[in-house]
Amino acid sequence: MRLIRLLIGTVIVFALVLIGGFFLIPGEKIAQMAADEISRRTGRDVQIGGAARVTFWPELGITADGLKIANAPWSENGPMFQAKSVTIGVDAAALLKREVRIRALTAQAPEILLERNRQGVGNWEVTLNGASGGAAQDTAAPAGTARPTPITLDRAEVTGASVYFIDAQAGTEISQRNFDLVLAYPDDGGAADVDLILRPAGDPVRLRGVVSDVAGLAGGDISPLSLTVEMPGAKGKFDGRASLTPEVQGALSLTASDTGRMMAALGQADPGLSPGLGRDLAVAGDITLTRDNRLALREGTLSSGKNSARVAADLALGGDRPRLTAQLTAGALDLTALSSDAAPAQAGAAQVGWSTAPIDASALGALDGEISLSAPSVALGATTLGTTRVLVTLDRARAVATLREVQAFGGVLTGEFVANNRNGLSVGGDLTASGIKLKQALSELAGITRFTGDASARVKFLGSGQSVAAIMNSLSGDGGIETGRGTIEGLDLDRLFRGGDPTGGTTIFDATTANFAIAQGVLSNSDLLMKLAGIEARGEGRVDLGKQMIDYLFTPVSLKARDGRGLALPVLIRGPWAKPRISVDVEKAIELNAAEEKKELENRVREKVKAKVESELGITQQEGESAEDALRRKLEDEAKKGLLKLLNR
Repeated sequence: MRLIRLLIGTVIVFALVLIGGFFLIPGEKIAQMAADEISRRTGRDVQIGGAARVTFWPELGITADGLKIANAPWSENGPMFQAKSVTIGVDAAALLKREVRIRALTAQAPEILLERNRQGVGNWEVTLNGASGGAAQDTAAPAGTARPTPITLDRAEVTGASVYFIDAQAGTEISQRNFDLVLAYPDDGGAADVDLILRPAGDPVRLRGVVSDVAGLAGGDISPLSLTVEMPGAKGKFDGRASLTPEVQGALSLTASDTGRMMAALGQADPGLSPGLGRDLAVAGDITLTRDNRLALREGTLSSGKNSARVAADLALGGDRPRLTAQLTAGALDLTALSSDAAPAQAGAAQVGWSTAPIDASALGALDGEISLSAPSVALGATTLGTTRVLVTLDRARAVATLREVQAFGGVLTGEFVANNRNGLSVGGDLTASGIKLKQALSELAGITRFTGDASARVKFLGSGQSVAAIMNSLSGDGGIETGRGTIEGLDLDRLFRGGDPTGGTTIFDATTANFAIAQGVLSNSDLLMKLAGIEARGEGRVDLGKQMIDYLFTPVSLKARDGRGLALPVLIRGPWAKPRISVDVEKAIELNAAEEKKELENRVREKVKAKVESELGITQQEGESAEDALRRKLEDEAKKGLLKLLNR
C-alpha cells in the first residue's frame, strides 16, 4: 500500500539526514532538510510547524513537533497526515553500515486522512521518486548499483491515533479514533509483533499477534497472520493470511460470554438476546474475505447454551445493504427462554391487555438475503415441535418466513408469516394446519384435556402498528377449522339432556366445522356446527382479539328429546376471555323449547278475554277479529248512535 511506503520512506529520510548532519547542524535545520527531501521524493509538501530537537542518549534521535504531510491537490479537507509530535531514534553504528535500525519510533495523536474522490482515485496514491519496494534508496550509491536499505524497528509506539476515510465515490465516511499501536520489527524481512488497542465506544478492544511478512504486507501482498482479540464480554483468535487490499483467509474462533457487552464495546446496540439464545455465544469456522468485499464462512459451528448448529454463509458487503445467504443445520433446539422474555408484571398487579410498548423493527432493514434453518426438534416451553424446516427471506425491510415443514401436535404446519417494516410495521400470515391432535394441542396450549380427535385449520391474517396492542386491534382476515370423529371426555351430553349427572361419561362427536372472519381486531363466527349421535351443537358470536373479550352463544340440541321435538340448552359466554361469565340464556331457551306451549297459552288467554268481553260488554267478536278490535268497533257504533239521536234521526 502506497501510504505505508510513504510513511516508511519518511522515517528513512529522517534517519539518513540525521546521521549525516547531527554533529554540525542544529535540530531545526536537520528537520527542515528531511522535510524538503520527503517533499522532493513524494511531490507532497511536508511541514514541521513546531520545534525540532536532537537527542544523543539513550539513542541518536530527533523529535519534531507539528509534522504535516499535505493531501492530494484535489482535496480540500486538510493534511493527509499530521501529528502533535514524532520522535525517531536510530542506531548510529548501523547507519554507518547503510542499515536503518530504528530503536524507537513514537507518535503522539497522529491523524491520518484517507480519501477517494468521485473518479475513484485515492489520496494515498503517491509516486515515491528515488524509492523502491517501499524503502528509500541509498542516494550515495553509484548509479546502477542502488539497493534497498535494510530496515528494522525495535519498537514503534503510537498513542491517541485517529484514522478517517472519506469515499466521495460511494458517499460514505468512516472513522476510528483514539487507538494505540505498539509495533516491533526487529529483523529486516522478518516478522512483526503487533499490539493494537481500539476504542470504538470507550472500552478497549485489543488485538495482538504476529505478521509474518511485513514487507510483503506493506507492498500489497498476502502475509501469514496470527491474531487474538480481547474485549469486554468476548475473546477470539484468527490464524491465516491477509493483505491490506483487504483480503483474509483462515480459521476464526470467537467466544462471547455476554454479547450485549461485546456489542457495546464495538459501539453497537445491545441485541437483547437471552442466555442460550445468543447472550452467550461460540462461533468457529473457516472465513474468506475477497477484494470485492465478499465474506464467506465454511465448516462453521455456532453454539449458545444447549443449542448448536452447523453453518455455511456468504455475506456480500457491497450495494445499498449487505446481502446474506446462510444455511443452518441445527441439533435439538431449546427456545424455552423466549417464553420468559416478557417483563414480569408488578407485584400484586395482574397485567391487563396487550403490551403497548413500542416495537423496534429496524433490524429488518439491516440486510437482505435468505436464511434456511432445519432442526429435528424445537422446544418452545408450552410445546415441542418436531422436524422443522424454515426459510426466511429478507428484502428491503420485509421478512417472509416460509414454513416448509413444521411438525406440531402430531400434525404438520405449513404456510408463510410476514413482517414488513418498509412503511411502518405490519405483520401477516397465511397458515395451514393438518392432522393436529386435539388433545395434545389443547392440553399444551390451554390446559384443556377433554377433547380427542384430529383437526385441520387455516387462517389468513394481517395487522399493523408499532406495538402488540395496535397490531391485535387492527387484525383482519379469515379462516376455518374442521375436525373428524372424536370425543369429549368427562362429559356426557346425552345424560345431561335426560336429566342425569353429565359428569364422568364420554361424548362421542362425528365432526365439527366452523368458519370465521376478522375485522378491526374482532373475530366473528356464525356457523359453528358439532354433530354428535342424537345431538347437534351450534355456535355464533364474536371474540374481540384486541380487547380480549368474548360474546358467544353455544347451543347444544338433543334431537331425540320431547318425542323428537328436540331440546336446546343455549349457553352464553361473555366477558374477558381470561375469566368469562358462563350462563344459560333463559329467554333464548324458552324461545327455542316452548314455542308451541307459548302459542297454546296465548290462545287460551285470548279465549278467556273474548268470553269476558262478550259476557260483560255485550260484544260479539267477528271471525278474525281481536278483542281489542271488537271493543273499538263497539265504541264506534255506540258513538254513531249517540250522534244520530242528537240529530233526532
